Amino acid sequence: MESGTKKKKAIKLCTVMAGLTGVFLRAFYVYYTPSWLRQHDVIGFGADEGQAAFIEYFYNGHFLIDFDPRQRWGFFQPPLHHMISAAWIHLQESIGIAYAAACENVQLLTLAYGLIALLFAFMMCRYFDLGGSSLLIAFALCAVHPGFIQMSGSINNDMLAIMFSIMSIYFGLKWYDEPSWRHTMVLALTIGLGMMAKLSAALVAPAIAFLFITKWILSGKEWIVSYLVKYIAFIAVCAPLGLWSPVRNLLRFGVPVNFTPEVGEPVTAAMWQRVFDIRTGKPFVYMEKYGDPYNEFNIFLGMMKTSLFGDQDFSLAMSEAGHSGAGAAVMSVTGWILLLSGTLLAVLALYATIRVIFSNKYIGNGVFRAYLGILYVTSMAVYVNFMLSSGSYSSMDFRYVLYLLPVEALMLGIYTSGSGRAFKETVAGSTAVFVFTTAAVYTMLSLT
Repeated sequence: MESGTKKKKAIKLCTVMAGLTGVFLRAFYVYYTPSWLRQHDVIGFGADEGQAAFIEYFYNGHFLIDFDPRQRWGFFQPPLHHMISAAWIHLQESIGIAYAAACENVQLLTLAYGLIALLFAFMMCRYFDLGGSSLLIAFALCAVHPGFIQMSGSINNDMLAIMFSIMSIYFGLKWYDEPSWRHTMVLALTIGLGMMAKLSAALVAPAIAFLFITKWILSGKEWIVSYLVKYIAFIAVCAPLGLWSPVRNLLRFGVPVNFTPEVGEPVTAAMWQRVFDIRTGKPFVYMEKYGDPYNEFNIFLGMMKTSLFGDQDFSLAMSEAGHSGAGAAVMSVTGWILLLSGTLLAVLALYATIRVIFSNKYIGNGVFRAYLGILYVTSMAVYVNFMLSSGSYSSMDFRYVLYLLPVEALMLGIYTSGSGRAFKETVAGSTAVFVFTTAAVYTMLSLT
């Protein structure tokens, strides 16, 4: 009895430590990463284009775009994050912070978005009563995953959209349990505001729609009108929030609602290579701009590498920073360990997801299994189609579906709790290696 109590306390302590490690790595990354480095579509403050310029556009007193947003790179995005960032810069200046420092501090917003997302990932795990080592595994993956570390320092609109998507997934569960007006409006706001940050936040909508329809069908005739009124109110709040910007751009400037500019390094590999050719000589992405013979083309390698290292070659960065000997070698070796452990965990999580969704042994509520399954399949189908249909490397970036990571971690935790000893030990060992190598890589990166 006493040894069991000590084990539970040790696991709780490790769970707390995993959370604190995740907070530290995100904050440390923001500290050593300037607002123009390792960014996506940002370019930098003071430029005439890019998402930093879009922030400055609102900072300079503009209310809405009065020109075709396709004329300036990055201005086609929905503007919620950029408006909040502009207001944040003004607020800092009002208390005496210099403009340049205030711009750098936009990263504090994305750091906060990431921490809120982590909180809701934890709440999702607790919703399904995960505890002990299963909770530790699921939460540690969410807390320390490099994708969230990177996004904490990225000042574009991705992290805000990811945060709202994770919140929407959680509130969808809460709504089904208690379809009150409060939960209905909260869900409308999280999806609508998520789309106002980035339209891809709408990818959670099919799964939410499934919950709505299922609840309506199973509620009985006496509730049909009550739910119908809630759904109309939901659409009345969600749709204007999420669609006003792209619809305005369509009506005023003829910009297609799903407009995405051609961007990124070209990929010319054959389709079979993009799926089956998984040869790689280094853990980091292959890019011609780094002196490599080609741009990363395999969708699975692209997904894994970008989820762990973004579009960077950390070993090359170490060399360019004056650590071309042991420093670059250690980064490369550690990068390999992180890639291998991360790939193993991804495979185990996919296996766990399939097993949990198709068995009532792990989640007794079939509606919830279908909900999470629809969310996962819909998101991955759109992501894979985007990768295969696009001729550019950037389409493979894992940040487009980073909001799925808490779902996969949850599935892995749920399945692990009911699995055999061998599976549990494999997952636990892989998670430990993954956490320690992530901490090592993103601590060494501060030297670049």
